[in-house]
Amino acid sequence: MNLLVYVVGLTVLSKDVESFFGFPLITEPKYLWRELLVPTSVLVVNHPLEYPGEECDRPCDPNEPPRICYYHWIMESYTAMGSSCWDCIRGNRAHCFHAQCVTGSGRERGIVSINRKVPGPPIVVCRNDTIVVDVSNEMDGLATAIHWHGFHQLDSPWMDGVPMVTQCPIPAGTSFRYRFQAVDPGTQWYHSHSGYQKANGHLGVAVVRNPHDVNINLYDYDLTEHAMLLSDWSEHTVENWIPGQQSSALKVDSILINGRGRHYNNYTKKWATAVPLAVFRVQPNKRYRFRMISGGSQYCPFKMQIEKHRMEIISTDGGAVQPQMVDTLISLSGERYDFVLTANQPPGNYWIRVRGIAFCNKNPVEGFAVLSYADPSVSTESLSYPEEDPPEYEHEYPEGIILNRHTDSCYRGKDENICTSKLESHEVHRDSALIDAVPDKQFYWGFTIVEADNSWLFSNEGFVRFTTVRDAFNVFGVTNNISLVPPSFPLLTQPEQITDVQQQFCNETNLPPKCANRTHCFCTHLLKVDLNDIVEIVLYDTAPYAQDFYHPFHIHGHRFIVTDMGRLPQLGLHERLQRLKQRKHARKPGTDYNPPYKDTVSIPNQGFVRTRFRANNPGFWLVHCHFEWHLATGMGLVLQVGEVDQMPKPPADFPRCGNFKPNVLE
Repeated sequence: MNLLVYVVGLTVLSKDVESFFGFPLITEPKYLWRELLVPTSVLVVNHPLEYPGEECDRPCDPNEPPRICYYHWIMESYTAMGSSCWDCIRGNRAHCFHAQCVTGSGRERGIVSINRKVPGPPIVVCRNDTIVVDVSNEMDGLATAIHWHGFHQLDSPWMDGVPMVTQCPIPAGTSFRYRFQAVDPGTQWYHSHSGYQKANGHLGVAVVRNPHDVNINLYDYDLTEHAMLLSDWSEHTVENWIPGQQSSALKVDSILINGRGRHYNNYTKKWATAVPLAVFRVQPNKRYRFRMISGGSQYCPFKMQIEKHRMEIISTDGGAVQPQMVDTLISLSGERYDFVLTANQPPGNYWIRVRGIAFCNKNPVEGFAVLSYADPSVSTESLSYPEEDPPEYEHEYPEGIILNRHTDSCYRGKDENICTSKLESHEVHRDSALIDAVPDKQFYWGFTIVEADNSWLFSNEGFVRFTTVRDAFNVFGVTNNISLVPPSFPLLTQPEQITDVQQQFCNETNLPPKCANRTHCFCTHLLKVDLNDIVEIVLYDTAPYAQDFYHPFHIHGHRFIVTDMGRLPQLGLHERLQRLKQRKHARKPGTDYNPPYKDTVSIPNQGFVRTRFRANNPGFWLVHCHFEWHLATGMGLVLQVGEVDQMPKPPADFPRCGNFKPNVLE
């Protein structure tokens, strides 16, 4: 018999359960009771391999059977530096560590949270474990969905978490169970794919440990507490600037590391808040695997440096790479980089420094954490309040060898600048059939932000999604001049509603009549490839002028290799496209070059990235810019892989949704 026990505000201990309820719950000795820490509900274990999620964070033994790892999440509208933090805002340090206190940058603001945490609870499992997450949406008036970034959902595409592509949004007051197998090893993460919830707090770490990691001999420790989630933060909820205000533009006010940071006042040149910082502890002469997740939502690349320490890159987006030593790591939203840090400096505390660069140079912003060699007897709480202030913005660290600087060419032999495409995969086998083959399908996708014609935008025809950058400067996103309009029903789970592809969808060769006399079209952008096609996609920035602006693109459901990237001469758009079509791989196919695997890649301003993948995961998959407001205003498309009858079928009782438009005369 399955038994679900509800408790509120209690931690139930295994030895006390029967006395608490006054009768035996499970008597067979093969079932082990464990401490359960779910805040509002406790799942009583009734399967010998079913575990509370916290207990799946373990050393991975290849001889141990996979576990079923259960989590229960409460999604709430909440407050950073609210009443749960008591007098933290007034300088009472002890109150800043209350269990449900979210400090953020130290300023009070509305947020959304998971189990009253930002970031949400970490998921750390072993490869081939099954992840089960019950999401209870308690956000009044807000629907939600969780995307499992880095999990390709082979055989479970309805678990991808994209509203109106792979599932219905989860309505307020209801629950939805995500269940999928963790077959994709490495550093992944999760975040909301609804509205702007990721920017307001719905994001977290997900790690799938691999007992057969090819780089395992390079480090001594792989600790859960060394996962490092970077995120940007604003003083107000992001909805304040969507569509936007003429009087103030959307900007990054702070950078958080594992949900902790401080607000810097650019006018007084002083730190305006004093809340705890994240602390990463090490011991001398040991080697540690760090897992960095670039979880930004806005437009700033993150530039990370660690005072007097180097970073040996060993993985990106879950794919192992040949070790590469760097001093500076630049990343964009969605990217992940694992690195080995050797604790070879004199014992002490060192700054981990994350700076918003490029577009954020106009509004200087940095975040800091502490790398500490302190004795274990010294509390982490005390270390999170360093005695010294962080270095001044003008006091920069030497850049040394840089990974991912997008202002330089990738192939000029500069040892100090390494592009992603120059990394070498460290997978066990080189996939020559993918790398060297002639692709079955080849696409050139040009994307940019377009200034709207206000006379049209504010007419009866102009009801489209847009963002106000400043004054009356309004913009929207396009890919090949098409701005994505989400479908009105989830394509994957309700394919019977696809009755006329020509009428319901669009692409470059199939534009609706309403777009006949317009430069840009607003419609549901859909492209199709056959199952098991080798697909090459060249993503390129069609911005009309050079600027410090880079776009991160994410392809759902697949990982891809990056075979080429760089910047193009400042030519006209037609000339740039022709140059791309004429350009061959910077490294010739047929050599022993083994390009890295990614699922998110950043494209330089007026530059390009050439990607290639095997379309072996049938379904409908979103492809999009990973900046929140770029996707919201249309910079994306849907890629259909295979025919509908080749796609796995969702459970029979899977939620349904869509328009309700009965005949007006009935």
